[in-house]
Amino acid sequence: MGKVRTVLGDIDSETLGVTNMHDHLLISAGVGVMKEPDIHLDSVDKACQELELFKAAGGRAVVDMMPVATGRDAPGLVEVSRRTGVHIVACSGFHQVQYYTPDHWVYTYPLDAIVDLFIADVTVGMDRYDYRGPIVERISAKAGVLKAATEYHTVPAKTERLFEAVAMAHLATGVPISTHTTYGTMALEQVELFVKYGVDPSAVIIGHLDRNMDFAYHKAVAETGAMVLYDGPSRVKYYPDSALVELICRMVDAGFGGQIVLGNDLARRSYRVSYGGGPGMGYLLNTFVPRLRAAGLGEDDIHRIFVANPSKALSLREVKLHG
Repeated sequence: MGKVRTVLGDIDSETLGVTNMHDHLLISAGVGVMKEPDIHLDSVDKACQELELFKAAGGRAVVDMMPVATGRDAPGLVEVSRRTGVHIVACSGFHQVQYYTPDHWVYTYPLDAIVDLFIADVTVGMDRYDYRGPIVERISAKAGVLKAATEYHTVPAKTERLFEAVAMAHLATGVPISTHTTYGTMALEQVELFVKYGVDPSAVIIGHLDRNMDFAYHKAVAETGAMVLYDGPSRVKYYPDSALVELICRMVDAGFGGQIVLGNDLARRSYRVSYGGGPGMGYLLNTFVPRLRAAGLGEDDIHRIFVANPSKALSLREVKLHG
């Protein structure tokens, strides 16, 4: 039995339950909010209301994927978890370049300093102010996953440097890595980078891969040993649910059912029932899972995708580096 690091402390991985592997409960501030007000998810009450929809459908855990200095609200996540009883795994690491100014500290601090910040997020506690500075006040809640992100068909040099920082933090802490791919590109390059820095691909979860519906590409990614994360159910602006259902069934039939996890990534007010939008956080289990069943996916496969695989993917790994 492994351990999963939640904002309320480490839990046995077998108790995690049905898990949404990629979502955003709170986004309090940052460059992203300034550019796109629709992603300003600043209400703890509404986050609780939304999460109750997921819980009522059988959900028991959510991974909140806002990394450092992007509006991560660590105290808010603690309150939401306490009020709803849903496990929340918080995130350290970094996001796309659009979430930072060109002179942001993620690009200007020495590499070792960035690694130390990521490690402290995971082992000491996250900063109450999300590193908006200059004061850092760590709370007891720790991050349980490390994020890394690439751009559309590119890995900028300043981003590759941060991949090294995430890899070093992973090796020092054992916390798994979950990534952002832009339109599903650069997934293989992400795995190659992490392998270059000593990371076992099985500790990497490749996100947003369903933005690129090329089955051969998904198969190639899974063959590296990495987990694949599909987080686009309901996102008809990219593709209908039927396309993702078919892809998941093909991946299971090809023998990769043990490497698939699902999320919903509803990082906009307009996607939230609690803000007057939709489809809301109940969609993943109430609407999408029945589509999987109707397509012939068995209960064992559904349990594996929503319970067993997240438990495995989020479990702390053996620490490879010290000090």
